[in-house]
Amino acid sequence: MAKFFKWFGISIGVIFLIVVILGVLVVGIISKKAKENYMDKNMYCDDRKTVESFGNKRFAIEKGTRVGNEDKIIDGEKRYFLFDRSKNEDVDYDVKSYKKSGSYVYILGCEGYTRLDYETGEVIQSEDIDSFGEEDRKIFGSLKAGKGFIKK
Repeated sequence: MAKFFKWFGISIGVIFLIVVILGVLVVGIISKKAKENYMDKNMYCDDRKTVESFGNKRFAIEKGTRVGNEDKIIDGEKRYFLFDRSKNEDVDYDVKSYKKSGSYVYILGCEGYTRLDYETGEVIQSEDIDSFGEEDRKIFGSLKAGKGFIKK
């Protein structure tokens, strides 16, 4: 009978050890997935120069004094620009006006007309408004290129 209890005690210890190892693995896998989901949603962060960001914050309208085109820099003049954080580059370096509609952002700036689909990352730019569809032209028509920055 003593041999049985000795064997039973060893097997309980082994079973306990296996349960603890499996528990640690499960908790590790769950927290890794939670971290990946968090990072997918919050990969990019806003800062003090951010006026508004879109989607997972990959694209943002930012305020600053530097612009992308070196020969058009005016020292100290505040500019608003559309910035792609994943590519670390300006999409439009002098945004005059913008409007958000659904997953699109319509921008009037130095690049002409820009339509951004922030969910897919697709950017369409043209100086000719006729290269866009009728619905897009209506939205662009509501944007005004006045003096200063205008958010619609």
